[in-house]
Amino acid sequence: MSDTPEATFTPEFLQGSFVDYLKTLPWCSQDDQTLVAVYKLTSEVIEAVRESEVKLFPGGMIVKLPRSVLMGLQQKCDEEQPLPAVLVWKKSGLEIWFRRQKSAEFPFDTWSDPAALAIEREKGVLTAAKLGEAGAAAHAELLSKAKQCPAMIPQY
Repeated sequence: MSDTPEATFTPEFLQGSFVDYLKTLPWCSQDDQTLVAVYKLTSEVIEAVRESEVKLFPGGMIVKLPRSVLMGLQQKCDEEQPLPAVLVWKKSGLEIWFRRQKSAEFPFDTWSDPAALAIEREKGVLTAAKLGEAGAAAHAELLSKAKQCPAMIPQY
């Protein structure tokens, strides 16, 4: 992980360059308020979730990602092998789903094979407040442009 100062994780980062980054992702829409992007756990996403707690599933236990895990995620990204991720953007905030174990087929296996839901996966959340007005405006703009998600993607 880079030795980026704590100031990087201020609202200016989340409401500025991170929201700009989110605008570049391949979003599709579900219902009137949910955007979904199947993408990668990139450096921008790792940086954004760095200070957040994550929930482990199954079970929903809340943990803080250890620095070693964050460094491992960043190393994968630096080696141009970022883990797959699902980003779910609702009015309430941005959910970032990923799986460190058996990640190659994620999230597709969880959509078609109930047994895959037993493999530990993580969900980080950035609240709408953290993304600020810039996030709310970007969410609304993207919702107005996004096409409907394919039927294979379950409701988030």
